[in-house]
Amino acid sequence: MTDGDRMILVVSRTASAGRNLKELIEFMDTPRVGTAAPGEWRSKLGKHKLEALFVGPDLSAAEIDELLGDIGQLDPNIPIVMMEKDDAS
Repeated sequence: MTDGDRMILVVSRTASAGRNLKELIEFMDTPRVGTAAPGEWRSKLGKHKLEALFVGPDLSAAEIDELLGDIGQLDPNIPIVMMEKDDAS
């Protein structure tokens, strides 16, 4: 499988937060990074192999449970990064 077949996916309900994280990951020279809402991640991933998953801080507990269960069925060894809300104002 080539690097072009792999994807890092950012799942976030807030499109702007997802795009910001996507751009940060791409800045670290990772060419294929996608963003998706919780219910759209499968279609966004398509036929690519999921290399890592970033979970936005705006997902509900139920959305996180469902997403992590689905990812575990896909491949239990996929690295997952859980993002936290920044409480500083």
